[in-house]
Amino acid sequence: MDKYTLIKQEMDFIYFHATSSGSYDIPLHTHDIYEIFLCISDNINYYVEDKVYKLNKYDIVITNDRELHRPFLRNKNKYERKIIQFRPDYLSILNSTYDNPIELFKKRKSAKNNLIKASLTLENNLLYYFMEIDKYYKKHSSELMVKTLLLQLIIKINSIIFDSSKTRNHTKSDPKIVSIQQYINDNLDNNINLDSLSDKFYINKYYLCHLFKENTGITIIEYINIKRIEKAKHLLLEGIPVIGACYLAGFNDYSNFYKKFKKIVGLSPKKFVADYTHISKLP
Repeated sequence: MDKYTLIKQEMDFIYFHATSSGSYDIPLHTHDIYEIFLCISDNINYYVEDKVYKLNKYDIVITNDRELHRPFLRNKNKYERKIIQFRPDYLSILNSTYDNPIELFKKRKSAKNNLIKASLTLENNLLYYFMEIDKYYKKHSSELMVKTLLLQLIIKINSIIFDSSKTRNHTKSDPKIVSIQQYINDNLDNNINLDSLSDKFYINKYYLCHLFKENTGITIIEYINIKRIEKAKHLLLEGIPVIGACYLAGFNDYSNFYKKFKKIVGLSPKKFVADYTHISKLP
């Protein structure tokens, strides 16, 4: 297996089991991959868009490439998790099948049916697939086995997720915050600021800031910037020039857009497009 195939395999599919300690702060983010997050600790709140899940050991959270999400530690105890990440085309062999389990990630409504409770994880023996993927992932010659196990895991998750009577255990966010998030999402290309939101939703802007961060874990300005950068990423990948993507995503100043893009994505806009194009062309 040549180094380019290895690079593509590692970028198309990532598995890791990690333990951290002390303060651990992850910003609200999205990425161009699907994710299956297995909670091993019992001190994690997990934000997905407008919802926050208080996780217990062996709860599972799934997210797609459009959903803003972040784990947040309730205390500074050990933070342990197993995470599976894969690109939408990693199981491309399924694209032509009628009953495609990947549709769970592709077509599921944003921030809906993200959580699988620990009781269902154990009842359906989902831990087995994480352990087996762990074993075969370390062997580069076993990619087919990893894909097979991942497919089985996703099929199992499908059967659980679509049993609606078992997937309604989440902490509800404040309805006003949900409305504000929806308004922001629908008006990214307009001038949105604290004063305009305060006037529109008849709420003191200082209380609004407090309420928003309490519900989402980030400030309103951070949320707006993340959403605008996410829109800009999609515009760039559609072939829109950088300057055009900047203004279409709601930024009025290119310098500010560039700084925010690099801070949130970790790459400049041009490097982001170049890297994505390079990966997509790897054999």
